[in-house]
Amino acid sequence: MAEDRVANWQKFAKHMEKYIQDCTVKKYGIENADGSGGFDLMSITRNPLICVWNILRYSLRIWNGKQKEHDIEKIAHYAELAWTMADGDVVGKHQNLVETDQV
Repeated sequence: MAEDRVANWQKFAKHMEKYIQDCTVKKYGIENADGSGGFDLMSITRNPLICVWNILRYSLRIWNGKQKEHDIEKIAHYAELAWTMADGDVVGKHQNLVETDQV
């Protein structure tokens, strides 16, 4: 029986939506005093390769057996952030930074 990759992704996407809302936005989002929108700390990160570095960091922590509860969610979230920041072209638009080690 073949895996339904689309259904798996949809299930995972729902899980990630809940994780981001409950764990990330509440922890790192900063609302104005009146409760209106505010500042998201990730908005100051403009280079998607910083997100790639964080993917590597959390992946190595899992690989070394020192993982924490939400490391896999953090990896997925950083992957989405990198993809979004780079308009879907993380490596292409930032290859010169990788090659010249200017990250």
